[in-house]
Amino acid sequence: METLQHQNDGNERRVMSRIDAALRINYQVISEEVALNDPYDPNFVLPRYFLLLAELDQFDHALQYELEQLNEKDQQIARILSLFNQKLNLITGSLYDSIVQTLLPSPQHVNFSESGFSFFSDQSLKQGSYIHVTLSHPENFFHIAAIAKIAYSEQDEQDKYRIGAYFITLHPQDKVKLSECIEANIE
Repeated sequence: METLQHQNDGNERRVMSRIDAALRINYQVISEEVALNDPYDPNFVLPRYFLLLAELDQFDHALQYELEQLNEKDQQIARILSLFNQKLNLITGSLYDSIVQTLLPSPQHVNFSESGFSFFSDQSLKQGSYIHVTLSHPENFFHIAAIAKIAYSEQDEQDKYRIGAYFITLHPQDKVKLSECIEANIE
């Protein structure tokens, strides 16, 4: 369940809308030297499920664009290709449900905006350190990789740490995906 949080508190520094969501999150602490690298750089450890879902997402976006272009020239061929795409989506969705879903990490509570996120961890992360992170929405709204800087790490009553981070490297199209997901939950 996703909930929207408007930031109206006088002490709140954030001005963007934030939402709570159950996301699949993976991160690794990285050095400052590699913190400005592309988050999709193959030198980062990207989980296989993330690569598969991100590639399928990119393919869908490219195909949608091409179908729109083709629809202007030949609606019949565009319709046939659209039907093939629907069939492919059903097949890949079935494979995803039966195979991939069992291999994925469990979603966890993440609060996020276009500029940053917070999550819970069993270990503390040092303020000012950098992490490479992948965030995947379980309903496939987005699959993004980013580099973030730790803003805070606070221990709670259950000996977990609430980690807050802000993005320092986030692709523009990934920022759009986050924004669209937030906007969809505002309405």
